[in-house]
Amino acid sequence: MRHGLFAIIALAGLAGSTFAQAPKEEPMSQPAATTAAPAAASTEPKKWEIAADAKPVERKELEGGLILEDFVVGSGTEVKAGSAVVANYHGTLKTTGTVFDSSFQKGEPIAFPLAGVIEGWQKGVPGMKVGGLRRLTIPFALAYGEQGRPPQIPPSADLVFVIELVDAIGTEDLSEGTGEVAGPRFVAVTKHKIATLDGKEVENTNDAPYIWIPGELMGIDFGITGMKVGGKRKLTVPAKMAITPQGLPTPSRPTNETLVIELELVALRNLPGR
Repeated sequence: MRHGLFAIIALAGLAGSTFAQAPKEEPMSQPAATTAAPAAASTEPKKWEIAADAKPVERKELEGGLILEDFVVGSGTEVKAGSAVVANYHGTLKTTGTVFDSSFQKGEPIAFPLAGVIEGWQKGVPGMKVGGLRRLTIPFALAYGEQGRPPQIPPSADLVFVIELVDAIGTEDLSEGTGEVAGPRFVAVTKHKIATLDGKEVENTNDAPYIWIPGELMGIDFGITGMKVGGKRKLTVPAKMAITPQGLPTPSRPTNETLVIELELVALRNLPGR
């Protein structure tokens, strides 16, 4: 059984490149061009403006000069180191206040793993709870370094991010395995059950192990990382991470809906990094 699974994994690793998505190095991209009419002006204070004017309820300075200021302490899932989140953010240069990127202004939060972003985020976001609003003041050494990221970010630029934590993947280890550890990119074989948040079971593969193609389900890509073969884990996957690409034969699995996945990692093949 084990030899057969690894043979299938070897083939799936090649086929999976069709669906694999390149990891994002940071939550920053150029705004998409649009011809839509501008939205009506709102009198509601913007989240990043609240952070600019209000006094933080909690302030902490970490090693390296990273400053964390909480304006709203959330009450939902707490982010763990190396986890994945759905967040809105507003990034400015500390010296000038110039905005270089803002998902708030683009109108939609983004989902991404903390392992793929700058060090200031990796150290500054864990501990936040869903619903929280935090400002990070990030020294250049924990951002884009002496080289910067021209043209938006000049050399040796300290950055300020206001972050609203919209959602986060929840992980609960039920038992630890003893085999190979899942890296950031992999083909995995699992036995699993998938249910909606209200408990309705929509998929059960406990009788026949299932091969996950990289990019098939973002919550699996982010949620299995760090597991050992033989381990069992429960994932609560936010709707933003539960989107299956078109063309994959998963008719029973709802898309863009919060899912609860209980899985056992049966076999694994780690793939080379990009």
